[in-house]
This record gives sequence, C-alpha cells and structure tokens, in this order.
Amino acid sequence: MATHRQVLQWLENELFDGHLVLGQQLPSDRDLAAIHRVSRSTMREALKTLEAQGIVRLFDGPRKSILPMLVREPAASAGPALQLHMATSDYPLRDIVETRVLLETWALERSDPEHPAMAELRALLEQMARDDLSLKEFHHLEVSFHIALCKTAGNSVVSALMSSLRDSIYEYTMALVGHVPLWSTTSERLRAEHHAIYSAVAAGDRRLASRLVAEHIEYQYREAGVDPDQEQRTPGPAPDAPAELNPPGAAAEPREPAADEPGGGPAQVPRSA
Repeated sequence: MATHRQVLQWLENELFDGHLVLGQQLPSDRDLAAIHRVSRSTMREALKTLEAQGIVRLFDGPRKSILPMLVREPAASAGPALQLHMATSDYPLRDIVETRVLLETWALERSDPEHPAMAELRALLEQMARDDLSLKEFHHLEVSFHIALCKTAGNSVVSALMSSLRDSIYEYTMALVGHVPLWSTTSERLRAEHHAIYSAVAAGDRRLASRLVAEHIEYQYREAGVDPDQEQRTPGPAPDAPAELNPPGAAAEPREPAADEPGGGPAQVPRSA
C-alpha cells in the first residue's frame, strides 16, 4: 500500500475512534515516519500528496521538521478522501449511475439561476461546441459540466461528493462510447441535452431541469445497450471497437477486416443507426 494511502487510513481510524478532530495538529513528519515504519523522506512525500488532495496543511516546525494539520472544513477534506477511495475501489456501474442521479437531481431541484456556477456552465457549453475536441477532451468537459450543475444548489458538501465521482464518471462514460452506433450522432445529442438542462436551470424551472438530467444520465447506458446491473465499474469495449474514436462531429472510420475474417477484403462501411 502506498504510504499516503496508509497515512490516510490511519487518519480515518483515528478520527473514527475520537483520537483526532478536524483542525488538529498531527505528529511531526519524523514521528509519523516512526509510527508507520518508513523513512522520513518517504513520509514527507506522502504528506505532500495529502496536502495536494486538501486533507492536511503543512507548516514548518523546529529543527527543519514538518508539522501537518488536518483541515478544518469538512467539505474540503471529504472530497479528496472520497476521490482517493473511489479511485481505488471497484463499484458496480449501477451504484455509480444511481448516485449520480441522486446527487444531480437533488441539486437541480434546489438550483439557483443566479449562482456564480452558471457562468462556468456557459463557458463549458461553449468549449463542448468546438469541432476540434478529442474524445477525451469532450468527456472531461462533460464531467466538469455535471459537477458545475451540482454547484448551483449552493451546497459545498454535495459539490464535494459529486467531485469525488469525477474519475469514475469519466471512466464509465468513455467506456460506453465503444458501444454507441455512431459517436457523431451521440455527441450532438449530448450537446443538445446539455443546453436543454442549462436552459431549464436558467429559467428557474427546477422540476424540468431535474427530470432532464435524470433522463440524460440514464439514456447514456441504454443507448449503448449496456445493462448496469451486469457491469462492474466500467463496461469493456464492444467487440472490434477502436481504442480511440473520432472527435465529436467527425464520421466514424470503418474498420477494415483481416483477410481471414468473414467479409475480408475491401472495407465495409458500417450502417448508421
């Protein structure tokens, strides 16, 4: 187990047992290294990782020591810890989808069309409208869009929980692309649905926004023909699906079968759905 994960697990246990509280100063890097039986340099690197994740803050101590302190704000510490936990766990696709629906519908039912996150949503919509985006860039922007939607509720804990799902959502939505009939058609649908959700939030129609985002999330795996109850965290690529697909708006390139496959010879253009 990586040292920063080992320290994080220790912190979780100490908090649960009541030996630590948020905002409390922790033992120095030298003492923590002794507790976890690692070198001081290894512990310092682990503490820097935890600081980057927003779990601790580091201060200079006596004799060139480092004094870590647990962050005081619950949302600031919960999000990174959950993100680390999600990145190292294997949850069924159904669980991730249902959690998304729960968080996003709850947030949009309480959305504020005057929230500063609305400007972020508009900027993300403009970026997703570009024709030169790679598949990865498009899906990173799409995940950011859904995280920004949750921000409009003004609940920092819900925003932190949604942010902790970033990698899981990106991973499974990227995997679903290998199952859709034609990515250019799917990308245009996603763009249109994003605009419709944003317009409902901007108009103050919370009920409509909540319904649209639920349909938007659930249709993604239905379109791909993937059963979330039968899949783990990420569905595997469809048979013969290319690892890298064309950017949104581009036509899918036909796959040329090998000579010993049925239909070998000239490439067969796939039918549009």
